[in-house]
Amino acid sequence: MDHRDYQALKPVAIPAYTQTVLKKWIRNLVRKSYLFFVSLIILVLLPVSIYAAPPSKETPAKLQIQNIRYGSAVDKTRIVLDLNQKTDFRAFLLDKPYRLILDLPPVEWNTFQSRFINDNHTVKSYRSGILDDGLTRIIFDVKDPVTINNVFIVPKAGMTKDRLVIDVEKSSVNAFNGQLSRVFGNRDLTAGASATTPPPRHGYAAVQNDLVRESVKPVKPAPSLFKPPKMYTVVVDAGHGGQDPGAQAFGFSEKNITLAVARELRRQLEETGHYKVVLTRDSDVYIKLHDRVDISRNVKADLFVSIHADKINRTNVTGASIYTLSETASDAETALLADSENNAGFVAGVDLSQESQDVADILLDLAMREKMNESNMFARLLTHAFIRKNVQLLPNSHRSAGFAVLKAPDVPSVLIETGFISNQNEAKLLTSGQFQRNISSAVIEGIDAYFRKIQALQKP
Repeated sequence: MDHRDYQALKPVAIPAYTQTVLKKWIRNLVRKSYLFFVSLIILVLLPVSIYAAPPSKETPAKLQIQNIRYGSAVDKTRIVLDLNQKTDFRAFLLDKPYRLILDLPPVEWNTFQSRFINDNHTVKSYRSGILDDGLTRIIFDVKDPVTINNVFIVPKAGMTKDRLVIDVEKSSVNAFNGQLSRVFGNRDLTAGASATTPPPRHGYAAVQNDLVRESVKPVKPAPSLFKPPKMYTVVVDAGHGGQDPGAQAFGFSEKNITLAVARELRRQLEETGHYKVVLTRDSDVYIKLHDRVDISRNVKADLFVSIHADKINRTNVTGASIYTLSETASDAETALLADSENNAGFVAGVDLSQESQDVADILLDLAMREKMNESNMFARLLTHAFIRKNVQLLPNSHRSAGFAVLKAPDVPSVLIETGFISNQNEAKLLTSGQFQRNISSAVIEGIDAYFRKIQALQKP
C-alpha cells in the first residue's frame, strides 16, 4: 500500500466542541434506551399487579379472642371477651353439670384455650373445642345455677378492642331450668357467619329485645363405639402415701393429690363398664415401689397408670407430662425426677438399692421390647387425648426415665405427672375437683384409644 493511501486511512481529527456534543448525544441515547427497557418491563408486569389478589387489608381478618376477663358484684358476674372485631354469637345454658355455652365462628386464640378460674364466685373454669360444623364452642363451668341476663357486643369505637359481654346472675334451679330452652344471639350461627353484628338500636341494654327465644337442642357427643371383647384390668397407682408425702408446696402434698386423682379415675373407668380397676392404695398408706409393681403383676393387669405431681426449682413451669420407662433419662430434669421418685423408699427405711437382684431381673425381662413399645404407643395416644381435652402439657411432653414403678416386665406402664405443685396457681388447680375430673376423662380417652389399637393389631 502506498504511504499516501495509508495517510488517507488515518482518523480525522474531531474538534473538541463536536466531541462534547457527540458525547452528550450518546449519553442521552443510552439513558433513553434504559428508560425504554424499564418501561417495557413495567408494561409486561403491570397486568399481573392489576389482576392479582386484592391487598390483604381487604380480606376479612379471622376472629381472634385476645383475652377473657371476669368481674363480680354480689351474685352477678360479667364475662368479657376481648376480640379483634365484631362477631355473631350463640349463647345458652346446659345442665348436669351447670354450664354456660358460647358458640362463635372459627377463632384464633391469643390467650388460653382452657383455664381454671380461682378468683371468681360463679365461673369455675372454661374450656373450648371445635364442633363438627367448624364452630368454636367455649364451655364455662359455673358453680351454681345461673340465668343469662344479657349478651351483647360493644364495638371498639374509641377503644382498641371490640368486646363480647355476657352478664349472668346466680339463680334458683327453677329459674335456671326455665332458660334451658332459650338461645341468646343467632341460633342459626354458621362457621361462615359474618362479623357484622349491628349494635343495639336503643343502647346496649336493648339488645334483649333482639334475642332469639326459640329452643335449640345442643349437639350431644356421639356414643362411644368402643366395645372391648373382655373386661380389661387397669391398675391405677396413686404415688407416695403415708410417711412419704411426695412433693410439698404451698400447704399441699403430692400424696393427697395423687390419691384424689386416682379415685376419680377409678370412678370414671368403672362407669364405662369396660374396665376392672385396682388401686395400689385407697388410703393414706405407704407402699413400697416394688410392691406396686407386684400388685399389677399379681392381678394380671392389662395396663398400669401411675399418678404423680411434679416439683422443680423453677416456679414458673406448668403443665402435665407423660413418662415411659427407659434405662437412660431423656433429659437432666427427668433424671432428677426419676431419682427422687425411686429414692422414696428411704422414707420408710427401705433402701431400694439393696433390692438389686429383683431390679436386675426386671431389667432383664424388659429386654422384651414389645411391652416397652406398647407403653410408648399408649403414651402417644394419651398425649393426643390430653390435647383434645385441653389439658395443658409441657413441651416435649412424652419423656422417659428409669422409674422403678414402671418396671413390670409384662404390663405396659406409664407415669403421669399431672402438673407442678411448685407453681402456686397450678398447685391450687391440681386440688380442684374440676381439674381432677377433666384429666381423668382425658386419661380414659387415651386408655380407650390404646385398647382399640391393641385389638386392631391382634386381628389376623
